Amino acid sequence: MTSLRLGRLDVEIAGAELTLFGRIDDAAALGGLLDRIGHGEVTIDTDGVSFVNSIGMRERGDTIVLTRVADVLMAQLNMISELKEKVRIASFHAQYVCAACGAESAPVVDVAAHAASLAKMVAPRLPCPECGAPMDLGDFPERYLLIFKT
Repeated sequence: MTSLRLGRLDVEIAGAELTLFGRIDDAAALGGLLDRIGHGEVTIDTDGVSFVNSIGMRERGDTIVLTRVADVLMAQLNMISELKEKVRIASFHAQYVCAACGAESAPVVDVAAHAASLAKMVAPRLPCPECGAPMDLGDFPERYLLIFKT
């Protein structure tokens, strides 16, 4: 495993898998990062990303798979329609609330398991970590689900 510091972003590289922690902003020199790991499918875990600005994404012909996409990235991903063709989201965090006990949580939503409902812009109901009751998406569906719409 290789570790890098790009501005305020820490990157761990293990083969064709990247794990990101910190801030993706103008100080994060992402330009050559994906080129360092070769070509083919690349998986990027963004669970540890705490901030992103609109620096954009570098074009790449290979498939990029995003896992555990941080809540702060989902709004950005949903605003850029052409990303739908270039990026595959395997799982993402979303803000959920429980009507039964009032708990709030940002669970990971598995895209493959809920593909049919996500394509219809319907968030799955997930169990509350506090009481087990079904939780609902606590924000506008467009903020999280537009990229999955068919």
